[in-house]
Amino acid sequence: MKNKLPWLLLVLLALTSNIYAQDSKVNITTQTGNTLGLTVSGYQYKEPSLNVVINSALVGIDYSGIYAFGNDWFVKADARYAYGSAKYAGSGTESNIPYSYYDLRGLLGHDFSFSELGGFVLAPYTGIGYRYLFDNQGGQTSTGANSYNRSSNYVYLPIGVTHRMKINEVHRLETNFEYDYLIQGTQVSHLSQAASYLPDITNQQFRGYGLRFSSMYQFSEWSIGPYLTYWNIQNSNSVTQTIAINGVNYRLTAYEPANTTVEAGIKVAYSF
Repeated sequence: MKNKLPWLLLVLLALTSNIYAQDSKVNITTQTGNTLGLTVSGYQYKEPSLNVVINSALVGIDYSGIYAFGNDWFVKADARYAYGSAKYAGSGTESNIPYSYYDLRGLLGHDFSFSELGGFVLAPYTGIGYRYLFDNQGGQTSTGANSYNRSSNYVYLPIGVTHRMKINEVHRLETNFEYDYLIQGTQVSHLSQAASYLPDITNQQFRGYGLRFSSMYQFSEWSIGPYLTYWNIQNSNSVTQTIAINGVNYRLTAYEPANTTVEAGIKVAYSF
């Protein structure tokens, strides 16, 4: 068996070289096609004013579909879903919290090709995005404080640019930078889960932004690389409601505090 191993390796190398030879002219312009990706990441959400931190490891799946048409224009549809088990630290601690979000985007962009520095493409784009996050925290913390579920909805305007360059005849590097302008955020806090006399509260957010970065090393149909997503959202509006406790009316004012979100991970993708 040991004597056969070198021959097997030579056969594999020959097959690999043949595959690469068939694709000897890598294209760095935006092409019509589909990409399916798998991600593993670390996620952290913070509310600094309340010393609240939520940490989670996430597993996600991404899909992108691109249609390139005349004069270097293209449209793109992105969909992402990520899920994990989170740990809360604030009014006590709480573990094993189901945590998930999905992100949907429609984009329009244009390729600009440059011959300098060996040739590269810049593809600026914009569009509309929607992000929905569900924090299934309803339960009780280590100090006995009752917790509650909450959902987060962002409608945002992505403005980004993709840079592509050829590494060699079969490999290329694709790097993406993006700024996300928050159009409107809607936070729903299910306070009634914590206490029956409390109402569920809906707050609106109008100030905030996101940043995204990724760099994918592409070889044949496969690609791999790191990515980073960041959100910075300011205080929401305040909502005041009257609640009754033991026959006595009280005024409750609630708002969603300023918060940040950081997600960093690695992605493996297949294009077809």
